[in-house]
Amino acid sequence: MNNPENTDNTINLLFAGDFAPHGGYEKPVITLGAAIFGDLQEDIATADIAFLNLEAPLCLHGKPIRKTGPSLRAHPDCLHAVADAGFNVAGLANNHIMDYGVTGFGETLRAVTSHGLKVCGAGQYLQQAQQACHVEVKGLRIALIAVAEHEFSIASSDHPGAAPLDSIDNVLQIEQAHKEADLVFVSVHGGNEYFPLPRPGLRKLCQYLTNRGADAVICHHTHIPGAYEIHEGKPIIYSLGNLIFDHPHPPENWDKGYAAILKYSSDTRKFIAFNFLPYSQSVSQKGVRKMYGDQKANFLLQLDKFYTVLQNNELYLSEWKRFCFSKKNLLLLKQYSPFMFRGMRKVSSILNSEKIFLLNKTSRNVKLNMIRCESHLEMLRTILTEE
Repeated sequence: MNNPENTDNTINLLFAGDFAPHGGYEKPVITLGAAIFGDLQEDIATADIAFLNLEAPLCLHGKPIRKTGPSLRAHPDCLHAVADAGFNVAGLANNHIMDYGVTGFGETLRAVTSHGLKVCGAGQYLQQAQQACHVEVKGLRIALIAVAEHEFSIASSDHPGAAPLDSIDNVLQIEQAHKEADLVFVSVHGGNEYFPLPRPGLRKLCQYLTNRGADAVICHHTHIPGAYEIHEGKPIIYSLGNLIFDHPHPPENWDKGYAAILKYSSDTRKFIAFNFLPYSQSVSQKGVRKMYGDQKANFLLQLDKFYTVLQNNELYLSEWKRFCFSKKNLLLLKQYSPFMFRGMRKVSSILNSEKIFLLNKTSRNVKLNMIRCESHLEMLRTILTEE
């Protein structure tokens, strides 16, 4: 890894992960302001562009939507910390931005723009959500695009929300952005929670987006720091981890993450180097603390190990299958149980879900075909999304 210095003929872009100042974080973020980012503040302030993923609506109104998983929100005053620290772009493409409905989203959008931040990845309707935001730095026009996997927050032609992860639409977004910009960066909210490597389909898509014109792709969502690679000279980061995110019982590595500084030449418009800034974060330590010494060295060594795994396709796919099968019983319960219940995770660790749902060879093939075939899957999605 190189340590880029900001000179007149280079630009530095800092990308940070999930900022969700809810729960125990809300009060200290409002009280401490920019200090919540600790000694990462200097890096944020000196970057030409500093981006974070706003993972929760910042609103006082609205009602939780019907969805799976928690509905998050925090006070709009939390944005003072973001703006004062030096962040200038907020990505809103994620699975929580619509947690408090149209009202909460509208209030969030107004709050973000009133604090002087540019917004990308969400809008009042799909076409607006898919528009890139633009920042000019040292004579270069920079475009940022943000998209999210399909959950409960995606915009439509007549409804606000996040821009979707879609191979066709995303390439069109990149092509359009390049008509107005010199460099184009894509933020992707996706991946499998608590898995530090990209699922094969996500990796293939991220590589494809760089092939079709993205100068870098940066992912978040998994809640833990994850792998990176350089694909044909362009960086792809698969998980930055949490930036500010509370959890009552944090899973392993929930409290760790890293910011990525990407350095580009303003003359050649080419990628030069990167620098990773690992940190820990928690309510108890009042925010972010950068790692130093052995702690930092061990963290970066782990990232290098992830990198090595990605270079060995057999090993990489083996790790993916191992992760999938570790979740097998729980996933089968969630998919085929006629009802949800407390303790489902515990039950999945005891019982064999295949036997419960009589997944013999014929039944398995029918279910597989429903989700593997694009036409069957789209029909199933349409049925399940109808109220």
